[in-house]
Amino acid sequence: MNLNNVSRCEYCARIIYKNVSGTYKLCSLKCKNYFKKNKSNDELEEFLLQNISKGWNEINVIFSTVNNIDKFEFISAIGRMVHFDKTLNTKSKNEISMRSFISKVKK
Repeated sequence: MNLNNVSRCEYCARIIYKNVSGTYKLCSLKCKNYFKKNKSNDELEEFLLQNISKGWNEINVIFSTVNNIDKFEFISAIGRMVHFDKTLNTKSKNEISMRSFISKVKK
C-alpha cells in the first residue's frame, strides 16, 4: 500500500477504508460525533507542543501528564499534527498508537 497517496480521516487521521460522511472524510461514527462537537482542539495541540521535549517521546508518557482528556481525542490530535499540520514526526510508518514515539519537526 502506498502511504503517500491514501485518504485519511479528517478527525483522527487514520487511513479511511469506508467513508461514513458525505461532506467530510470521516472513518467512523465516533469520529463523526467528535467532529460535530469540535473540529480542532487547539488547546490540546498547544499543550502537546509545549510538553514534548527534544528527541523521541513515547505517547504513553505524555498522556500520563494530561488530566480529563479522552484517550481517543488525545491520539486524534497527535494524528492531525503528524499527518495534516506536519508539526510532529513519528518513528514508525504504522498507524499511531499509545506505544508510538513522536518528536517535534526541526525547523
